[in-house]
Amino acid sequence: MKKLLTVLIILGLLPLLAFFSKDKVATYYSNQGCDYYESDLYEQAIRCFKISLKLNSLASTAHYNLGKAYDKARLTDEAVSEYRQSIQLDSAFILGYEALANVYFERKLYTEALAVLRQAEAVEPDNKVIRHLIGYVTSAYTTNLINTAMDAFASGDKANAYELANKALQLNWNPVFSHYVLGHLYYADNRHDKAKDNLNEAIRIDSEFFPAHKLLGDIYFEQKSFEKAVEAYQAAALINSQDATILNNLGLAFMNLEDYRQAAQSLEKAVSSEPDNIHFQYSLASVYRDGGNLEESAAEYKKIILKNPDYPNVHNDLANIYEQEGRKEDAIAEYKKELESCQNKLLIAPANPFLLNGIACAYNGIGEYEKAKRSVKKALAIKPDYREAYLTLSNIQNNLCDYEGAMATLKQADMLSSQKFYFIEEAMDNIRQLNFFPTHIIYMKNKRSFNGIIKRETDKRIILEVDIGSAIGTVTLLRDDIERVVRKEE
Repeated sequence: MKKLLTVLIILGLLPLLAFFSKDKVATYYSNQGCDYYESDLYEQAIRCFKISLKLNSLASTAHYNLGKAYDKARLTDEAVSEYRQSIQLDSAFILGYEALANVYFERKLYTEALAVLRQAEAVEPDNKVIRHLIGYVTSAYTTNLINTAMDAFASGDKANAYELANKALQLNWNPVFSHYVLGHLYYADNRHDKAKDNLNEAIRIDSEFFPAHKLLGDIYFEQKSFEKAVEAYQAAALINSQDATILNNLGLAFMNLEDYRQAAQSLEKAVSSEPDNIHFQYSLASVYRDGGNLEESAAEYKKIILKNPDYPNVHNDLANIYEQEGRKEDAIAEYKKELESCQNKLLIAPANPFLLNGIACAYNGIGEYEKAKRSVKKALAIKPDYREAYLTLSNIQNNLCDYEGAMATLKQADMLSSQKFYFIEEAMDNIRQLNFFPTHIIYMKNKRSFNGIIKRETDKRIILEVDIGSAIGTVTLLRDDIERVVRKEE
């Protein structure tokens, strides 16, 4: 009876013993798989983890370990399946979320990666590793969207570019840069109002983000709103005083406002910062010239010629200074050099309006006015809004004594200008004086007399156009004060 009882007890314990034995075996194979994994023997690791799971399919850690082995063996679909099972079996298994998000990240499936990490965040809101990973993936996703947007824009797919850039903005990882990129795209698309809206928003979020100030300045400069361009460039320069391009652009904005002193100060800093930048040097030379500092201007132009004898228009500029200094032969020599340089370049680019204007200036300088006129008219036919070409044509017409034509051309240049420029007004006054031929002498009762052209007269007064020295103006003379009016021919 005792033996029978013992047998019955043993038979009753067998399932329990089998269970504990099975669990131990599963653990054994799981540990064996980990050893193979650490030894980079991923196939053997996969076999062991599979055996372990057959013995205990509810172990989330075993699914996770098998997923890692699959991942290392580049069987990513299988890895995803195992990681998913690990978090389905244990929703608090953070390592499973991390591993699954990493697979999606490596595949550049950023939306899926973020979704998994948000699930993990819901489980452990204070988990610093998960928070860090969310930031890292969001950063990479934003960068990917921006780069893809730029590529789409460059290929002509503007609609997709804007959609991708806005998607990057919605991620809110770096809204300042996202707004800046959108501003840049709109600027390149000539949608200046949209560009300015995004750049101003970037500045509102971070006033120290100088690239937004800089690009805003470029837009205002292109729109010929030079005062606003100065404000934007100055804001950028306060943040980054070492950016020579900002200083150069600031100088050019001041130049267009005819504030040559401040223009020179900015450009001197730009040249000092980048002494080998020939474009900055040319800007400085031109500001010196327009500000009346002919000696400094000539010195800068000569430095440019030493670096690059074919730099656009530099010989014309130097020749112009020589003319102002009365060095006619030196001026002609420079004009001839510009002529040769332009002729060689026009062989390659015969329809370049800037070269055609340059060669017109050179022809005008050496007295070949008809050739000059033909060249500049070609330039204007190609680029009708080319203000500098109108100024060149006006000079040619002036030399041909076509004062009426020169005045009309200057008015066209004035219409194309963003504001009233003193040098254009001065040129108009010079033409008025050259073309001013008084037709009457009016003798006054007080023994004074006026030479001029009667513009209008009534019973009580005469309005006379007169040369007042620096300009042409009008005077109103009362008939009661006039002794007599005499035509010049009399």
